[in-house]
Amino acid sequence: MFGAADPEQAISQLEAYHREGRGERAEVMASALVDQLISQKARDDAAQGILVKGLRILAAVLNSREKYKRARITIGLLHKHRNKHGKAVGHDPVSAASDYHLAGFIHANAGKIGAAKKAFSRCEKLQPGHLAAALDVAEQCGYTKLLSKLYPLSGPVISKNGAFILEIEGRPAADARRIGVILGGDIQTDIERQIAAITSGEQAANARLQAAVDSLVPTHDYHTYSTN
Repeated sequence: MFGAADPEQAISQLEAYHREGRGERAEVMASALVDQLISQKARDDAAQGILVKGLRILAAVLNSREKYKRARITIGLLHKHRNKHGKAVGHDPVSAASDYHLAGFIHANAGKIGAAKKAFSRCEKLQPGHLAAALDVAEQCGYTKLLSKLYPLSGPVISKNGAFILEIEGRPAADARRIGVILGGDIQTDIERQIAAITSGEQAANARLQAAVDSLVPTHDYHTYSTN
């Protein structure tokens, strides 16, 4: 099916099918690609990289199609072949963190809460400050310790693309209101206060960015320059 095609083009097509919700087609084609590559006993680094991408797509598609048993097998193969590829070309902790994030959902959906908690925690260890993983392990597994630890590092609420989020700079963001619901009490009250202030215009949509911009504004008196 893929022998004569550009492998990267095949991956792009599979990603498009998944985004468009064409799950059945994406599953059939991703399965065929993965089976074809695994059957090759001597894969070069490029082929191994394509296999990793194919497994990543297949695991996500199987999860979205509620085929959790097969998704768990696939995510295990993904970890194995990603590590093998990493030994050859260098490890990518951000991609690995994303894979463990997906694994957390797959295990949770399969009712394997212990495995899910372990996967979400592994995600945050690979990408420290991954607030989204901390929220997801709280919601999916009832484990709130990591979220409580990371929340104080997240800074003010941010309004972005119509959503209110919290993020530790440079790390994946998480929904602010969902964090408030989990942590409750004064934290939830403060989050809702900030959202109301942003909505009314009393607080900047991105206070952290606004503070950085303000720090660049010259504070010198213009009159001082004009008289020198």
